[in-house]
Amino acid sequence: MDSYLIAYIGLVLLYRFAETAVMIRTGTVTRRPVKDLTAWMIVIPYWLVIASTAIEYTSGRHEQPPLVAVVVGAILFAAATLVRVRAHLDLGAQFSMFIEEGKEGGLVTTGLYSRIRHPLYLANILLFLACPTFLAVVWAWGAALMGIIGVVTRIEIEEQHLTRTFEGYAAYAKTTWKLVPRIY
Repeated sequence: MDSYLIAYIGLVLLYRFAETAVMIRTGTVTRRPVKDLTAWMIVIPYWLVIASTAIEYTSGRHEQPPLVAVVVGAILFAAATLVRVRAHLDLGAQFSMFIEEGKEGGLVTTGLYSRIRHPLYLANILLFLACPTFLAVVWAWGAALMGIIGVVTRIEIEEQHLTRTFEGYAAYAKTTWKLVPRIY
């Protein structure tokens, strides 16, 4: 097996391990899913971009990725993992993959959430960018783009829910950014 593919699989597994470990620590790993189909706008592209990157790379149509792609991809993987872990820790037991009506708990405005409202979605986007970049593939960018569109769409839906659910959300939204400070 190619060393770049092994490194790619290792980075994906590290990301998944870190996410699972922090969810175990915060007690959210066993949360039961609710009927929220909007989560699939991210879940399907998430697995598609991971799998399609590896499949495209192993199809034999690609040479070794350029060093710059590997380095940038590895940086994106590291950023995705660090943001994901920090955001899960900041949310604690409040984390849910789904938009839940009537969920107990308060609005989290500390840690990463003091600057951006959706750092977990930022981690998703970083991962969507990391996968095809690391192995320098082309077609997997379609799944990445699908995932980014899903994230942006989901943010808009979730913003409406959070505004209805939390009395202070509109004021919080005026002092923070959705994903990237000073940009969006």
